[in-house]
Amino acid sequence: MNAIHIRIGHNLQRIRKQRQLSLDKLADITGVSKSMLHQIERGDTQPTVTTVWKIATGLNISFSSLLKEDEAVVSIATRKEFPDVTEDNGKCKVYLLFPFDPQTRMEIFTLVLRPTCNYISSPHNDGVQEYITVVSGSFRLQISDESFALQEGQAIRFAGNVQHQYINNSDEDVTIQVVMYYGES
Repeated sequence: MNAIHIRIGHNLQRIRKQRQLSLDKLADITGVSKSMLHQIERGDTQPTVTTVWKIATGLNISFSSLLKEDEAVVSIATRKEFPDVTEDNGKCKVYLLFPFDPQTRMEIFTLVLRPTCNYISSPHNDGVQEYITVVSGSFRLQISDESFALQEGQAIRFAGNVQHQYINNSDEDVTIQVVMYYGES
């Protein structure tokens, strides 16, 4: 666990770089001097609560987002024994691997499509992209009026803001990996 001033410095620098802000621009929007911001990012100084609030307000972020611990560099997820949710009378099983992350704007899960699965997904919000990789088996994906036959080793990407349907007409389970990216609408 890093000292609080080190954590604040790392978080501030990460956020500033993600937003592609110079120290000058950050100073303009926060009202904190460029030299003070530089010292905070390097971990050379312990900022006051008032300074942290000025930075958080200027960046339009929560106070605690500057204080939080660094995320683990590596996270391992194992599919649970039982699905998180099911659809199509249990023929479509959804296993959440990584829940929505506001920084990456993604979530990742596994779908197991049982034989005769015919799951219709309602349109998602504008800006949502689905990335699907077939891990095992083959199935048909209906996107609006187009049909795509997909098999093990293939992947597809599409805008999720239209009705789409997962159809398994085979006599074997199909496993697919789904990455949902929530872009800006």
